[in-house]
Amino acid sequence: MASPPWLKDLSRSFKRSRGGRGGWFLQLHHDRLRVLSAELPLRPDEPAGAAPKVRAVTLQTSAAPDKTSEALTEAMAIHEAVMAGTWRWPDPEDCLPAGNERRLRPEELNKVILRLEKGLLGETVGISTWQRTYLPYYGKLTQQAANRHWLLDEELLETTLRHWAPNSRSRQMAFNRYRQLWKAAGWPWPESLAPLRGNGKAVAPPEGVRAFSDEEITELRARVEASLRLGAADLVAWDCLVAFGLRPAELKGLVLLKEQGHPVAVVSHTKRNSRGSTGQRRVPAVPPAGWPADCQQLVDRFLTYGLPDCVVQHRSPGEVLSQQLKRLQQRQAIAAELPSELTSYGLRHAFALRLGLDLGLHVRESAALMGHSPAVHLQTYGRRLEMPRLEARVRELVNRPPLDADH
Repeated sequence: MASPPWLKDLSRSFKRSRGGRGGWFLQLHHDRLRVLSAELPLRPDEPAGAAPKVRAVTLQTSAAPDKTSEALTEAMAIHEAVMAGTWRWPDPEDCLPAGNERRLRPEELNKVILRLEKGLLGETVGISTWQRTYLPYYGKLTQQAANRHWLLDEELLETTLRHWAPNSRSRQMAFNRYRQLWKAAGWPWPESLAPLRGNGKAVAPPEGVRAFSDEEITELRARVEASLRLGAADLVAWDCLVAFGLRPAELKGLVLLKEQGHPVAVVSHTKRNSRGSTGQRRVPAVPPAGWPADCQQLVDRFLTYGLPDCVVQHRSPGEVLSQQLKRLQQRQAIAAELPSELTSYGLRHAFALRLGLDLGLHVRESAALMGHSPAVHLQTYGRRLEMPRLEARVRELVNRPPLDADH
């Protein structure tokens, strides 16, 4: 956003008053004027020897065209005191902006968090989702807010966001959660923080999602069958993930039917988030190469053994299956290795690739079977689905014989 003319005039006057000395700036930030410079001394909460950086101090003078003379006088007083080595950071208790005396304190943030929880819980998210994907981020924010008195939203948020690695999914989640909290509170969101959110695609594997291969699926089944801790019902659960590409939570309320000898899953579990919810869907089995059409008599085994209670009655079936898989990966290989980076979702990824690469289904058709939108499907599996076709097309064009020049 362009600076207003009065601020440009004020900045030029500030520069002239400094005798042209560079490295000092005036900035309009959230309707407040502040002075920025790398020559400002360390803040009281910064360790001695901290790296030089541009720091900001907010002026007491109002940001208005008729207050430029007072603002210039205050800014020059700060500059001259810094040059003389006598300037000190004001006590935060004495310089909080009017009406914001306690806004960034933990107790005030917790009030907004509680208000947001009441608005979301039961309407948009469930209690487990709130506890797993909201509270940890808000807890980190209030913990950081308790470290010192914060004057600026931008500084508190930036310090907290830098707790997570750049371009990580965790930082993106934190960024979105904090922006949602600020919106609920009616506070302006610092747009200067946008680069901190990053882009998760920048660190995504270039080859795309990590899916189970057919050999790894065979190894997984062999290890489940050989396990002393897992039984026939556990094998049914894992086979359902393989054959129908289910999310682990969709094992809850699952019904299997046999139509013309072919297994069909009726998925009734609803996935709900801020963008909407999924409804019931039917998914025909698409087994890996080498499996019979009845998927190892999956429907008969389902009717006989059912699904393990420890999975379907757990708050998060994915957690139980992840623990099982971790133990299975630590067992001695029966026929092949089972790499540690594989997860239960790797079976869903493998199902999606079978739909696209083996059956040649359109993105819309595959997405409908998997219970999400075509955009999500393409975003998740595009690299694995499109790259082979692209490479084949390039090879075809490269190997095409040249046209006869005479023709």
